[in-house]
Amino acid sequence: MNSRYHLESHTIEMPKVIIGMHAIEKLRNVVTCFGRRALIVTGRSAMESGRVKIIEDKLKEADVDYVIYSNVNPEPTVSQAEELAKYINKIVEGPNKIDLVIGFGGGSSLDMAKVASLASANPKPIRQYIGVEKVSRKGIPLILVPTTAGSGSEVSKSIVLAIEKEEIKDAIVSENVMADVAMVDPYLTTTMNPKLTAITGIDALSHAIEAYMSLSANGFTDPLALKAISLVSTNLRKAYSNGSDIEARKAMSEAAMLAGLAFSNAGNCAGHAAAYAFAVKYKVPHGMACGISLPYVMKFNMLAIPERLADVAVAMGIRSEGLSMRELAQLAVAEVIDLLMDLDLPTTLEEVGVPEEDVVKLSEKMLKITRLIELNPRRIGPEEAKKIFKIMWHGDVETKI
Repeated sequence: MNSRYHLESHTIEMPKVIIGMHAIEKLRNVVTCFGRRALIVTGRSAMESGRVKIIEDKLKEADVDYVIYSNVNPEPTVSQAEELAKYINKIVEGPNKIDLVIGFGGGSSLDMAKVASLASANPKPIRQYIGVEKVSRKGIPLILVPTTAGSGSEVSKSIVLAIEKEEIKDAIVSENVMADVAMVDPYLTTTMNPKLTAITGIDALSHAIEAYMSLSANGFTDPLALKAISLVSTNLRKAYSNGSDIEARKAMSEAAMLAGLAFSNAGNCAGHAAAYAFAVKYKVPHGMACGISLPYVMKFNMLAIPERLADVAVAMGIRSEGLSMRELAQLAVAEVIDLLMDLDLPTTLEEVGVPEEDVVKLSEKMLKITRLIELNPRRIGPEEAKKIFKIMWHGDVETKI
């Protein structure tokens, strides 16, 4: 094991988790512990499909009043978060004030629900909270109910936002934005189409592998990350091919939650930093962007942590007999690329419309996400970042970096 791992003490942070088929049935009992008037934060698709009625019905059963905020877009921006914060300021005071937030949907809806809770107790502009532990007070109680299996936002202490002017993503990272209760019901993920299943599933895999590579990996996060890697490797293709495979859906919900706990307590590293650099400008969904960057960052880190990437290979189901750590690490990279191809996801920047002449500029953006770069096990300076982006554009994992 690399001598840099497991040397420091760690504070483990996580919400209460209710997980399993039909876990949502317990919502009516949970909400009464927190308040009598709730704000449901969700996306337009949940409203248009009528799926939000699942939450509405449980609140009615509990005799809890509610209002709905559904102006949530995929890949939310800082300005959209500011709009929500202004709305919150109007409804947290007075006789009809809300005293509970429920997030229902994919990672974007859950992150915006965190914004709603944050804004109820922290008056500064949302942009000022981007960074690590800048949120001074916990907001009103927060319950998160994911309908996808990927972001892990239901158990994480992060809010990912696009910063429009800079065409980059970053995050608010604070224990004060973590949910009070996460309700993970795999049944709610069965309506995802194959493309969304693939994108969110790869997001979960990137969280798990990056958490295992992170310099803040520890004895709590390592087994969570490895189990998540194993679950994704065994079940994502099944869920993609047959959305009604409830065992695969259950496994993917568990994987997303475990990976969320892993990265929330160990951090992601250079893969997410690279994804944040190009996803906004080229309108690449978060999970897809992380999937593109993942194998190339694994390849880059192989020099520093071959033993950890060998562990990843074994967790992915690759037989280790007669193979060196480096050979196993190389097979782990190849398996990630094979998985992306099986899911019909891009494996290069060229495929998502990034011009080759932009790679240097994007590599410079990557280095601005210092909280992630500092957790990468191999140092990344300007030249290294350029090399990573160049092979990400061409898709040549055989190139030495």
